[in-house]
Amino acid sequence: MMMGDPADELGYVAVDVKDSVLRMRKMEVFGSNLEQPDLNARICSDSLMRAAASYGANKGAYRIETEVPGLGTLLKASGFLAEGRKFVCDLSKIVKICKD
Repeated sequence: MMMGDPADELGYVAVDVKDSVLRMRKMEVFGSNLEQPDLNARICSDSLMRAAASYGANKGAYRIETEVPGLGTLLKASGFLAEGRKFVCDLSKIVKICKD
């Protein structure tokens, strides 16, 4: 998923869904270091993570995880927990999951 404004691409997140888990494979906010995030990196990465979570929920995922280095600082504030080399979180903490 790409994030941008009318003039520029701001960043992207690459995801897949496996066994009801949305996996964030890569995230980049152009011009920012996600390991030492500035305000722009925090805003863009949060928006990308939430868009990815919404996508995952629509595809039947119930959990989100990532092994992308350096995202821990950003993700802990959203409820992610360290689990070995991964950071994991239930999607219900990020997006509202509606049942039909």
